[in-house]
Amino acid sequence: MTTTQRNTGAQLPAKRPDEGIVSGEAGGRPEPIPALTGLRIVGAAWVVLFHFQATLYEAWPGLRVLEPVLGVGSYGVPLFFILSGYIIWHNYGSPRLLAGPRPPIRFLWRRYARLWPVNVLSLILVTPAIWWGMSANGNWGAPIPDWYSAGGWFKSAFMVSGLDGAHVTYGWNNPAWSLPAEMAAYVAFPILLAILLAARIPQSAARVLCLVPAIGLAIFIDVSVIEFPYRWLVDLLLTFTAGMLLRIAGRPKRWLPLAYSVQVLAPILVIVACYTGFVDYITVLLLVWVWALAAPRGPIVRLFSTRSFQVAGYASYSLYMLHFPLFAYGFMMLYFYPSIRSDWLPVYAVGALVGVYAASWVTWKWFETPAREAMNRFFERRWPKARSRSSEPVAQPAPPIDAAERRGSVPLPSASDPTA
Repeated sequence: MTTTQRNTGAQLPAKRPDEGIVSGEAGGRPEPIPALTGLRIVGAAWVVLFHFQATLYEAWPGLRVLEPVLGVGSYGVPLFFILSGYIIWHNYGSPRLLAGPRPPIRFLWRRYARLWPVNVLSLILVTPAIWWGMSANGNWGAPIPDWYSAGGWFKSAFMVSGLDGAHVTYGWNNPAWSLPAEMAAYVAFPILLAILLAARIPQSAARVLCLVPAIGLAIFIDVSVIEFPYRWLVDLLLTFTAGMLLRIAGRPKRWLPLAYSVQVLAPILVIVACYTGFVDYITVLLLVWVWALAAPRGPIVRLFSTRSFQVAGYASYSLYMLHFPLFAYGFMMLYFYPSIRSDWLPVYAVGALVGVYAASWVTWKWFETPAREAMNRFFERRWPKARSRSSEPVAQPAPPIDAAERRGSVPLPSASDPTA
């Protein structure tokens, strides 16, 4: 699934130290940050365990000691948005994205292709379980939400559910509530890019002028109790913006000893915050952790850069989207076969978690990746690049990962891959 890029035409001139905040190495191809790919599985697993925690506690009551951590697993979503803002600026924070109508439209199409296929697949999978729960079982006696309708289904399919209301719409597939905010962030990105480039922030001043607002946004998101319409959407857009500003502030290449320490201390402090009640500062800690993991070296960087974490990171979106439908069928199985709950619940719990991850890996490899590449090829055929008038990099198809491994020539894609 790797994507190789090359410049056609003249190379961009090297960027002077104070020329601006253009991302990449001297305005060229961004340097990979593989540890941030590995970090994605942490966020996805946190959300999965958050939704599965009741079954875990029933199977092993002693695991309730983990409830302070698993009970705030929804913080995996802000972690994803920090990573998204960081990596999107890392890959696309360049004037080339604003060079005519094609580059921003191509950017939005590729982002849509990244999310849409697995979203539709998850809806198709969850629909029979939702239908059974709503019609045959009366939603277990609870009121049936308005969004469980044909119109709500199509809103979820095209990732616009919740945008016509002031509050979060969880829709047919619960984790998909964040997708409209993610697409909104992608739509806003070219505008934010134009504003930040027009500001001409010197690279020498970017660390202070961008790092301080990034931390300030994270604190506001966690601490502010102000309620207003679309607060959920504003929070996620600000989280995305904080990730962008964090990348503009620069990677910790001159503060390596501090970054090494933060790589280890940040997750420990997150756990301490969960047990001591200081959960209002978890977003800030996650932001700092992302900053530290963008360092070129370090103990956690080495761990997250291993092949196991890289593969898991690339399957994380499928894991995030598919675990809820698959757990729904598991719940139905426990309902129809109560002997499993009474006699085999620990075996079921382990099998469910392993099965959900295996299904997400298969989906990433055999559905998510081919579907995304097919949508990207469709765009390139419908709107071919005018090579003589643009220096936009062209994505060249790469062989499947298995073939690349056999030749030993193409590594796994990294977090700086535009398809990430």
